[in-house]
Amino acid sequence: MASLSSDSHDFAGEADTLQSATASSNEPAPETLTIGAKMPDGTIYAGISPDTNKPMYATPADAPSLMSFDQAKEYAAQLDAHGHQDWRVPTREELNVLFINRFAIGGFNTNGGRPFGWYWSSTQDDWWSAWDQRFLDGIVCDLYKNPHSSVRCVR
Repeated sequence: MASLSSDSHDFAGEADTLQSATASSNEPAPETLTIGAKMPDGTIYAGISPDTNKPMYATPADAPSLMSFDQAKEYAAQLDAHGHQDWRVPTREELNVLFINRFAIGGFNTNGGRPFGWYWSSTQDDWWSAWDQRFLDGIVCDLYKNPHSSVRCVR
């Protein structure tokens, strides 16, 4: 069950701001990309990471099953997909970029019923809980790490 703390926040109304960033030599420059664009390797351009100020790419679909927080981190660390092995669970701020751009990126569960429609972030609130976000409306809450939520990996 979700534990809403006083730190819960509704990110739904915040605007997504794209900032210029330097792409690696084999990836298009972010100013030439459209959020939701499918890259030649099959990944989806998700926007600029607010943590790294670099382009962020997502898998085109959620992980095949719901997972606990620790299972999600292990799944991402072992994921070898679309020619990349550097996948990870997005941070709380990156997850909000995915939420803001969810319709352009596509494939997210937005029904809102727990556990479906809730997505893990890699950001921990404390040793027993981590932040997740509901993709129906953007509500963010800290959740004990044992329940299962959806996972969308980024790199």
